[in-house]
Amino acid sequence: MDPNTVISIVVPLEQDALLLEEIVIEVERIIASAYRFFEIILVDDGSTDGTAAMVQPLLQRIQRVRYLRLSRPFGRDVALSAGIESAIGDFVVTLDPRTDPIEVIPQMIDLCRNSGGIVHGVATNPLRRSLAREWFGNAFRTYCVKHLGVDIKRGVCDLRVMNRQAVNALLQVREQSRYLRVLTLTLGYQHEFFSYAIQARAGAPRVTTWGVEVATAIDLLAANTRHPLRMVTATGLLGAFLNLLYAAYVVVIFLLKPDVAAGWTTLSLQLSGMFFFVCLILAVLSEYVGTILGEVRSRPLYFIAQESNSSVLLEDTVLSSIVEESVE
Repeated sequence: MDPNTVISIVVPLEQDALLLEEIVIEVERIIASAYRFFEIILVDDGSTDGTAAMVQPLLQRIQRVRYLRLSRPFGRDVALSAGIESAIGDFVVTLDPRTDPIEVIPQMIDLCRNSGGIVHGVATNPLRRSLAREWFGNAFRTYCVKHLGVDIKRGVCDLRVMNRQAVNALLQVREQSRYLRVLTLTLGYQHEFFSYAIQARAGAPRVTTWGVEVATAIDLLAANTRHPLRMVTATGLLGAFLNLLYAAYVVVIFLLKPDVAAGWTTLSLQLSGMFFFVCLILAVLSEYVGTILGEVRSRPLYFIAQESNSSVLLEDTVLSSIVEESVE
């Protein structure tokens, strides 16, 4: 048993009342057998299935459990961010209570301790999707490698371990669009990938719809890269250049062709000049929109509606240990 390291386990809850007791007992049993100091942080993302009522008996029975209930559903990544911000451990673990195995966590923590930085869980048996979604997913991951500089591996999930340095870096990022599977990869540091098999618990695994995945991809790109705006800029500049060529063509036709229709030259020059300025303005505006995008995101990520704790917290355990050791 490790007598010195402090571990924080962040468990997001989203309509997970049926598996709440099972996951908390399993986490407490496995982590307590390997580490002396730990805490379990339950973050309720506005569940309406009685999760809050089921938590209270667990707080009386199991020590070092903290419960945070968000004021409304903010999304799993925001719920995880709330738990990470509240965690005090030397290593912070995040997981999906429906699918992620608990017994591999000590191995991932050891790997993170040896390598530093972040250890990402990668499922060897990810949920199957349609061929179209697989194709677009692969194309999107290729785009992210090229323009975001991050490799989103197939099967990467919410099971990860971060050391305190990586956690402190993550807490400095206050983007409204949270996608931790990518955001943690953009922090730098050393990254390791740990393979594991998904284990289904009570309740069906979370399956995102096509629309949610598309919206997430758009938010991700808008928050992390200006490349789409740069494409708009390039398109605007190309349109402006083509209109200049057209204006030159109109002048050449006017000078060389004797029977030009009355009014054609004037109208064509007006149209080409107008579209030249429209495309030029579009290119300039897209650059300024990209700059403003990085400056205005300052709204709080979440609001906490309720906070409860076990009768014995991690801080109490650490304090009592310090007192005992000093007396000896």
